[in-house]
Formats: sequence, C-alpha cells, structure tokens
Amino acid sequence: MLDIIKQLALDVTEAGADFCTGVVTAEDPLCIRLEEGLELTEEFLVLTEDTLEWEETGRIRTWVNSEGGEWSYYRMIRDRRLRTGEAVAMLRAADGQQYLVLGRVRKGE
Repeated sequence: MLDIIKQLALDVTEAGADFCTGVVTAEDPLCIRLEEGLELTEEFLVLTEDTLEWEETGRIRTWVNSEGGEWSYYRMIRDRRLRTGEAVAMLRAADGQQYLVLGRVRKGE
C-alpha cells in the first residue's frame, strides 16, 4: 500500500492528479459514488489509516496517591471505517485506476 501512496504523490506533482469527492454508498464491500455518478469498488480504492479499523497497543502510566507510578498495557480497537452516507475527499491517480481516500469531509459546515 505504501508504494501506491507514493505513486499517487508522484502523480500529483508530475502529472497533476485530480481532487474529487464522493459519498459512501455501501460499507461491505466498500463502494463510493463520485459526484459525477461513477461507482468505485474496493479494488480501485486506497484507504488511509483514518478510514480503517485497526488495533492499537501501548503502555499507560498510572499513579496512586501521586506516588511513583505503574505501567499498564492496553489494547484498543480503533474503528474509523467509512459508513454509508459519509462524504469523502479523494485524489485520483493520473491513470484514473486508483483513488486515494484522504478522509471524511463535511460540506457546508
């Protein structure tokens, strides 16, 4: 996926990738309809972490009575998957075959 994102970034600087917006019409499998009506399925979409579900693990320090502190480990599921009806901003690669979903947008706010 990193290679695809790098290629899209090169397309933006070299060939001028297009900015576009769309609306999520289905969640599983993911489908996004562009403003001009074209429906994009998952095979044409490159998703960023801000549009996925992922597991995060880490450590957190807790204090009791302001003394010392202990480290505890945590595991958290972050669910940022796109939902039906959400508007998204995207970059279209110069060849038109891949769309990088940048994230959610709120129109008129």
